[in-house]
Amino acid sequence: MIRDTFFSAPRFVNLCRKEMVESWKANLLRFVMMYGIMAIAFVWNGYFRYNYPQGMIDRGVEQDPIWYFELTIFLWAMVIMGLLSASFVMERMKTKTNRIAVLMTPATMFEKFLSRWLVFTFGFLIVFLIAFKLADWTRVMIYMVSYPELKGVIASAPLSYLGNSGYYWTGLQTWDGLLMALSGYFFAQSIFVLGSSIWPRNSFVKTFSVVIVIIIVYVAIGSLLAKILFEGRGGYGVHQTMSDEAMMHLSTAVFFAMAVFNWIVAYFRFKESEIINRW
Repeated sequence: MIRDTFFSAPRFVNLCRKEMVESWKANLLRFVMMYGIMAIAFVWNGYFRYNYPQGMIDRGVEQDPIWYFELTIFLWAMVIMGLLSASFVMERMKTKTNRIAVLMTPATMFEKFLSRWLVFTFGFLIVFLIAFKLADWTRVMIYMVSYPELKGVIASAPLSYLGNSGYYWTGLQTWDGLLMALSGYFFAQSIFVLGSSIWPRNSFVKTFSVVIVIIIVYVAIGSLLAKILFEGRGGYGVHQTMSDEAMMHLSTAVFFAMAVFNWIVAYFRFKESEIINRW
């Protein structure tokens, strides 16, 4: 009998352990897939980057030329794979048998949701970082053996390089920019968590399709309104009354608020789950 009807730390720890033990094969396969994709991309790109080692030595190259490519892949892969990971939050609700197993587990609905949410959001970030570093070191080891004369050039890509001048388009040079990027990431991921709670089957495809349709509709409506409102005034210019810093802080707050809202809605949608899926 469950006495704590909302949250119990010992019971939650046991539930997380149960989730990890039961899903270790699928999670390991996903980890290997992430590592394999990035390792192949890094090694393949390195083949072209290090193909003429003597030319690099003659030019006095001191920084590994593959860093920009790897860190660009890091950003895009983290977003794409993070959204895909979020769509797996409710994968156990696909079939009637699995729904029975989930709903009959002796834990509260909040604990069940929180355990899956932690694994596929924050847990994913840790696993992805490990996969990225392993793929990076795989590339380093292969080419340090293949081109020993480039040992002073070939090196692991530091994540701090994201804040260098070559990455102005990421907005990660300041803490404000980093927070805004994280808030935008969690907002995008929360949409797929919500989509997973609504469509356990083919969640990623359905959520992505709905998001694209909504974006197209909003852009079309926004363009139409801009044309109606500003065409007669001789232009589309809008005077900005808010500073860039204030705009960044406002965007960060809005993204985090919308992410929390989506997570809460997803939880209540999961809380109303039944053995027979009526949606």
